[in-house]
Amino acid sequence: MSLPTGKNVIGLDVGGTKIQCGLVSPTGKILAHVTLPTEVAKGRAAIMHNIMMAIEAVWKKNTAAIGIGLAGLIDHRLGVYRQGPNFPKSFRNIPFALLLGKKYGVPVRLDNDVHCFSLAEAVYGAGRNHRNVVGITLGTGIGGGIVINGTLYRGKDNAAGEVGHMIIDLSSDAPCGCKNKGHFEALASGSAMARLYKLRTGIDRTPLEVENEAKNGGKHALAVLTEMQHGLAAGLANIMQILNPDVIVIGGGLRRVKMLWQPAIKEAQKLVIYPELKKTVIAKSILGSDAGVLGASLLTREAPM
Repeated sequence: MSLPTGKNVIGLDVGGTKIQCGLVSPTGKILAHVTLPTEVAKGRAAIMHNIMMAIEAVWKKNTAAIGIGLAGLIDHRLGVYRQGPNFPKSFRNIPFALLLGKKYGVPVRLDNDVHCFSLAEAVYGAGRNHRNVVGITLGTGIGGGIVINGTLYRGKDNAAGEVGHMIIDLSSDAPCGCKNKGHFEALASGSAMARLYKLRTGIDRTPLEVENEAKNGGKHALAVLTEMQHGLAAGLANIMQILNPDVIVIGGGLRRVKMLWQPAIKEAQKLVIYPELKKTVIAKSILGSDAGVLGASLLTREAPM
């Protein structure tokens, strides 16, 4: 199937809790939007049913294509979702491009949700008007994507941009979501914040609770943020030096924690070796919850594999 030019497309951001779906114009305007529960506990059939319900809620007869972003391992060439941490074991090896393409009669494109976030911010958001953009989501984990001249750089296996699994400290015992240790995600994510707080206090706290405690001057929470600043600074400095982007766009729930990332930026600027690298723009994402839908819609502009 040929890809759309100048026509409306559908973008879906499918998470472990909810599905966000929008009908998107060629200029990036969301013309219709719906949010539905994913219902992962009900298994594969329920998830697929809810995805199709979301599509049909915004579908118009001139819809030209569908783009989908999901967390996990994606075969973007075949349009197959392999597996991911937010979905049950029954939700694996789903041939989205084949199934939905046959049902709706339009091209279907699929990719990682953070790739979609990065693409959206590069084209419509904080990275707009820049050639080389790296997107980072600081949430429970850390994800990333690389966009060059408005096009995702995926690498050989669509694994490029997995910045959360950069090895920051080989001597660290901090566990990553992937079970390895010393990764960027293990040192600077929401899960790292909760873990570090419990190590210091023996008390379970959510990242939001730790953040609020730090704002109120709590010494343990402030110490946790200081420790995380070093990990975040190291990760940012590595990205700046390896990729030399025009801008790094920070998204995810921790983007609101200025007490974390603003000092980390200053520290990262001290860690890089060239004066030019210190000028790398590091910006907070501006698209909010629309980024996933817009990025997924942009997948439909790509040429067939």
